[in-house]
Amino acid sequence: MKPVKINPVARRFLIWSCRHYFKSEAFSCVRNLSEAQKVMICMPASIDRFAIAKEVLSLFADAFKGKTIFVFLPFLRTDGYLSTLPGFEIIFPQKEDLKTFSIPGEKFIQKVREYQFDISLDLDLEDTFFNRYIVLKCGIPIRIGPHRKDSYPFYNIQLTISTGKSDSREEYEGMAKVLNSLLAENRTSKSNPI
Repeated sequence: MKPVKINPVARRFLIWSCRHYFKSEAFSCVRNLSEAQKVMICMPASIDRFAIAKEVLSLFADAFKGKTIFVFLPFLRTDGYLSTLPGFEIIFPQKEDLKTFSIPGEKFIQKVREYQFDISLDLDLEDTFFNRYIVLKCGIPIRIGPHRKDSYPFYNIQLTISTGKSDSREEYEGMAKVLNSLLAENRTSKSNPI
């Protein structure tokens, strides 16, 4: 597997331009979560974190129960990993999908956009930026990811998980717990309207 990493200089420019030219829209979190049908879970680009995220993927699938889940792999040459994620449709870029500096091309952005995802969840805790850029450019209405310095405008729901340890598994389990609480509360309010 070869992680896709956007060139650091291009990354700074893209962060700057997204912050200055992105127009955020107001949305109803409760309504959008309840009406959501398709979820894209973006896996981390670090091989070690990918292995841990893959182990706990079922926790996130449980949080998004009743929704169609797709898994986005920020890798080129993913052959060995496609068959090991049963039950999920896999999306990943090909070498020809990337432009200079490993920036995703418009054809790839359009291909992902055609899925019409309602929610994205980014599990990349090391911030390689590729996932964040994809979900913003694809116009996914609810973009969930870990809180970090450059999270806006890429995520409109940011999760701060502080376990006091640097163990990714605990961080992912914490994220899944927060999502389960948020979505369970949403399911309860949907079934018991006031």
